[in-house]
Amino acid sequence: MEKSQKVIQKNDSHGIRAFVKKNGSLVIFVLICLIAAIFVPRFASLNNILLIVKQSAIPIIACIGMTMVLMTGGIDLSLGYTIGLTSVLTGMLVKTHEFPYVPAILIVLAVGALVGLVNGICVQVIKVPAFITTLGTGYIVYGIAQIISHGEAVNRLPKSFLAIGKTEVLGVNTTVLISLAVCLVFYYVLHMSTFGRNLSAFGLSEPASRLSGVSTGAVNISVYVICGVLTALAGILLSIDVNCAQPTMGGGNYTFEIITGAVLGGVSLFGGVGSVIGAVFGVMTIKVIGNCINLMNAAYYLYDAIMGIVILAAIIFENIKNRKL
Repeated sequence: MEKSQKVIQKNDSHGIRAFVKKNGSLVIFVLICLIAAIFVPRFASLNNILLIVKQSAIPIIACIGMTMVLMTGGIDLSLGYTIGLTSVLTGMLVKTHEFPYVPAILIVLAVGALVGLVNGICVQVIKVPAFITTLGTGYIVYGIAQIISHGEAVNRLPKSFLAIGKTEVLGVNTTVLISLAVCLVFYYVLHMSTFGRNLSAFGLSEPASRLSGVSTGAVNISVYVICGVLTALAGILLSIDVNCAQPTMGGGNYTFEIITGAVLGGVSLFGGVGSVIGAVFGVMTIKVIGNCINLMNAAYYLYDAIMGIVILAAIIFENIKNRKL
């Protein structure tokens, strides 16, 4: 009897550890929310929770793209600058040149895809390290955004265009609904499709996946293109959210925040491991931390310091884990 109880307890312990390992981002998010609800005034109010969800919607879209790139063992440092370029293009097309909205959005998404394609070709074909490639293209993109906008913002976008991301549907903001749709689509792509399996195999071992018949070049280029498209979509929605299109919309800090969200979401910085659910809760954890800092009227530089600690801790942990393997 005692032996069977020990076996049950051991199985329960293994089950808990397996759940935490698989859903680490969710566990971290819940723990931080519980601590915040106890110690931070007004955190647990319904309005504040809805605010966190709304603030998380756009970064989640970009974070899914970054997660897929990181799963290859690469990185996209051009993300924030691409948001600035796509933001400016959005404002110029829909207001300055009065383009119909659907063609304007498609053009902006195509520009994002083009930036991603250039990144992917440089990394896969020319064999330039992703860090150098995307940092270089990021500055090029930022320069283009400054040139075409003359360094000026496009303010007061058309109200009918703003309605795309600001309309309430059954009490839910359309930006949140768009983000939810993106999550559902890429949950299937990443976790239920052949492409997702090939991506994981590529990240774990490119030579082995190539020998097993995976078109590694196509996979590697594709994730940068996908990241570019999702970044462009985030740029459009950010412009709608602040009712302003400007070349500095993303900047370096935005890229840093997205990478931190992916890291908190459990993506391996060495490739092969990542999930959509992890990206969602990783970003929401960041927004909860920022929200708590605001509610406590603490100095906001603490936010940057905390994010830096998270990134550094994740890199150290990954190095230790890989050495053990």
